[in-house]
Amino acid sequence: MTHAIEEVGPDLTEAIPETFDVCDNCGTPTIQLSSHTCPDPETVDDPTREDLDIRIKNDRYPEHETVLVIRSTGQRSYAYHETDENDDPLCPVDHDDLTQLARREAQAQRYAPCQFCQRIRRANEEVTSQ
Repeated sequence: MTHAIEEVGPDLTEAIPETFDVCDNCGTPTIQLSSHTCPDPETVDDPTREDLDIRIKNDRYPEHETVLVIRSTGQRSYAYHETDENDDPLCPVDHDDLTQLARREAQAQRYAPCQFCQRIRRANEEVTSQ
């Protein structure tokens, strides 16, 4: 069972594996014991620029905080990832080419918040504020 760490929230090294599975095919985090079907690349649209701009506008976390972005030569990533106390990503993103940026710089480069990271961060805040 996951135990909250004083003033930090749950121990994510235990909480994430206890709560989530990651699809081996597409990397989608799924809640354990739930049914999951990989998205069909032919039918799933990437978020629109308008969707990403709304996510950026609604990001309530400090502009100076460090976030992580994926720099790759292929398809450009559109999300930045929140970091933990060790500057590792909060969500189980598995990528070797993560670059640290200030949140305001990532947003200026048109990256938007990773929704999974933000859900984890809000859950941590709920645990520590109780």
